[in-house]
Amino acid sequence: MLIVNADDYGLSPAVSRGILAAWREGIVTSTTFLVNLPASAESARLLAGAPGLGVGLHLNLTTGRPVLPPRSVPSLVGPDGTFVKSLWRLRYRVRAEEVRREWEAQVDRFIELVGRLPTHLDSHHHVHALPGLAAVFADLARRRGIRAARVVRPADLPPVRSLAGWATGLLYRRYLAGSARVLARSGLALPDRVLLADFDRRRLVEWIRGLPEGVTELVCHPGYVDGELRRLSGRVEPRPAEMADLVSAEVREAVRAAGVRLAHYGELTSAER
Repeated sequence: MLIVNADDYGLSPAVSRGILAAWREGIVTSTTFLVNLPASAESARLLAGAPGLGVGLHLNLTTGRPVLPPRSVPSLVGPDGTFVKSLWRLRYRVRAEEVRREWEAQVDRFIELVGRLPTHLDSHHHVHALPGLAAVFADLARRRGIRAARVVRPADLPPVRSLAGWATGLLYRRYLAGSARVLARSGLALPDRVLLADFDRRRLVEWIRGLPEGVTELVCHPGYVDGELRRLSGRVEPRPAEMADLVSAEVREAVRAAGVRLAHYGELTSAER
């Protein structure tokens, strides 16, 4: 079973339209929705034309403004009331209770926009892997009746290719090992492995042909480009290239020839594995 999840739905109108195109024309089966950004309402309306797309919640602490009033979650925001993208701040300065309340509000906002529970939870920039936040994340899912989640294990990380990235990579592996243990005890449905590395068409075909038994999630970031994306994200130009790969005839044929079952997280919790 292969879950092809497009992160960042709702990041910008162009990203959301691109993800929907990658679902209609390609192998994308699932997406996770950022519900705190200006494009969220428009993006939610577009989902009416995508009834077969699995839609989860991309819990966020690093981009845009919180759903709650910034003054009620002061450890999560900077002086301008927006989230601060800082691993150090998230690790040492945020208060777990404020994270809990903000993530609860993001679940409520998702239900308001989409009209149902998310198929699963994951998080923008994998922040739920940080010490203390994995337990908040797992408890939130259980209490709100959300039955599945992404878990990234140290073995899922691509190899570190530079000396500069070695220390950060070592730290992330330690955090991921801890969060994986928390999620393994949570009772949530989890994939057996997650493919996170950047890809091109050749690598994508190789992955599909070599998928092991069990459930694999492929994390991808397709999308069109607009000014809002350029303002909010450093990941811009790879998105149209990923779209082209995900909708290509070569990749779709590789899925068919390999006998891979494409699915989303909602099917993971209801289907026999």
